[in-house]
Amino acid sequence: MTQAENTYQHEVFLDHLRHRSDRKGERIWREHQQMQLSFLQRRGLRPSSTVLDLGCGPMRLGSVLIPLLSSGWYFGQDLNPETLAYGEEVLRQAGIAPDAPYTLMASERFDLSAVDRPVDIAFANSLFSHLTLNSIVTCLQQLRPVLARHGVLYATFFVLPPGQRWLEPQPRNKWGKAFFTYANQDPYHYSLAMLKAVARQAGYKLDLLSDFGHPTQVMGRFRQRRLLRAG
Repeated sequence: MTQAENTYQHEVFLDHLRHRSDRKGERIWREHQQMQLSFLQRRGLRPSSTVLDLGCGPMRLGSVLIPLLSSGWYFGQDLNPETLAYGEEVLRQAGIAPDAPYTLMASERFDLSAVDRPVDIAFANSLFSHLTLNSIVTCLQQLRPVLARHGVLYATFFVLPPGQRWLEPQPRNKWGKAFFTYANQDPYHYSLAMLKAVARQAGYKLDLLSDFGHPTQVMGRFRQRRLLRAG
């Protein structure tokens, strides 16, 4: 990722909630947290699962997921070390000890060398919506060596509505907040055909799932193509 790609390299994600005692009462925190956890549980999350949270931010998901992994492991990756430091504060506030089953890693280029076991579930919520195609391909390719044989990546993104021009800004609305997505600046939108081609180039098959529940983004499932052919 280049410095100009998005602001998260220099800004701590959700830092406005850092010193609030009622963080769990914030809709952006509470509803996203439960939405992500419920989705993973429906998709096969087990106490023995190894989970890789790409673009994990300040442990919004990790703080409720780590206590469930009695014999599994949680890996969290983010590009900003300060965001991960905030995440450590969130874990302590949630009663999660430093020796709990988790590893956090800061990397601008999706360096996953700290992942020391096969990943069953990789998850990227609101990550691809802030990445260029080059960075998405980098993420997908860096993931492949650590993904378990039948491991899956679930990733959200802004899809271009049917019949709309990719170059035109697209209006969105999230809980009454209006904004736009763009072809050439953050937040990005992509056509489904475009991301399917990128996934194929990186060795995956992409399809969409309808049971995530995000108000503005769609959920993509990325599975390794060689295993689908073998199956």
